[in-house]
Amino acid sequence: MVEHICEVFRSPICDFHIFDKSFIERIINFQPTIRNVLIPNYVVLSIEILDRILKNIKVTENFYLGAIETDEKYTEPIPSRSITIVDSFWITLPAILNGTNSIIDLYHSIFTPNDLNTILKQWQMGIKLRNLEFLVIHISTMLDWDGFNDEVLEDLNPTESDENDGRPTKVEIDDESTYTLKEDEEYVNLIRSDGMIGSVFYGYAGNEGEKNLIEFMLQVWRRQT
Repeated sequence: MVEHICEVFRSPICDFHIFDKSFIERIINFQPTIRNVLIPNYVVLSIEILDRILKNIKVTENFYLGAIETDEKYTEPIPSRSITIVDSFWITLPAILNGTNSIIDLYHSIFTPNDLNTILKQWQMGIKLRNLEFLVIHISTMLDWDGFNDEVLEDLNPTESDENDGRPTKVEIDDESTYTLKEDEEYVNLIRSDGMIGSVFYGYAGNEGEKNLIEFMLQVWRRQT
C-alpha cells in the first residue's frame, strides 16, 4: 500500500498512521524517513518491536505512540524532534536525559519528584537536554502539593516569576499545532549560564486513590532584549 500511494502521487509520504504492525516492515523497506508518525494503542506489542521501529524509521518531526504491551524498560533516546507517549511507564530517565528532543509530552509516567529534580538540574547545568523547548510529564505521587514542590526544586535556588518577564504564552508544537499557556500561570524560573530561562510550573489533575495526579511542565525560552 505504501508503494502504491507514493507511485500515484509521485512524492514521499509526510504523515503516516501505523494501525497494524504489518505496515512497519513496509515502511522500513520503502520509505524509512518520514516527517510524522502516529501509532495508536496496542499496535506495538513489545519493546523489541518498538526498538526496531526507532532504529529503522527516522521520524524527523513528530512521533506519537499509544499504549504498548510490555513489562520491560527502555533506556535509549527516541530520536524525533517532538515525542508524545500516551502510556510512558516504560520510559526511563536516561532515555529522556540523553535525547535531543525539543518537545516532550509523557502521560502516565512513573517518574518521581526526585527524577524531575534531576531533569531540572541536568538542564540548568547545560549537560543534558540542550535542545529542549517544552516538557510536560504527567505523574502521580503520594506527596501533597508543598512536599512535591519542595522535592522537585531541592537545591535549585529558583527565582520568583514576574508577570512582565516576557515569557511566551504559546509553544509551537509543529507547523499545525500550538500549545497555549495561561498568562496568569504561577511559576518559578531557573537561569542557565547561556542566558536561557527554564520556567517551571505544575497543574493539579485530580487524584487516583490516595495519589495526587500532577502535570509538571518546563518551558525553555530566552528573554528578548
